[in-house]
Amino acid sequence: MQQFRYRLATVDDVAVITDIYNEAVMAGGSTADTVPVTYEARRRWIESHVDPYAVFVFETIAGDGEAEEVGFGAISVFYDRPGYDGVCDLAYYVTARWQRRGVGRFALRTLLNECRARAMRKACAIIFSDNTASNALVESFGFEPFGEMPEAAYDSRGVLHDMSYWCLDLTPLDAKGAVEGIARR
Repeated sequence: MQQFRYRLATVDDVAVITDIYNEAVMAGGSTADTVPVTYEARRRWIESHVDPYAVFVFETIAGDGEAEEVGFGAISVFYDRPGYDGVCDLAYYVTARWQRRGVGRFALRTLLNECRARAMRKACAIIFSDNTASNALVESFGFEPFGEMPEAAYDSRGVLHDMSYWCLDLTPLDAKGAVEGIARR
């Protein structure tokens, strides 16, 4: 069984994160960026993730103990107004040669554990509707669909995709039905 681990990304990870992301951009079908992003743009993106938001690098461990970066994921701002604090957007990308080998499942489990540790209330995922693997994965973790936007975004191949919107409630109600002093309906 393959062993994975993760760590908080730093600016030292700009190249590996950019390369993995641009691989996904060029393959199409998983991001609305239509051309590769620059290392500088990805550096700014990493730096924009200030606690409680974060970017993580996912690694596999070889028999000799050496780590290989196989993907990355992020807990990002969902909407930048204060009333949405605690609601986050999740994203993860796995390098092509490591897809369908458990990295995505590890990535999503890790991101959700980090969300809970960072007191997030809700996690959202926005996924191309025809990306059946990612949609099935979030659904397997209990995410529920809350909408679909037809013909919303193009990918690098010029394909126009519908977008599916998923949400997972991360905050169990306390005995009074309130969370952090906010009354629940």
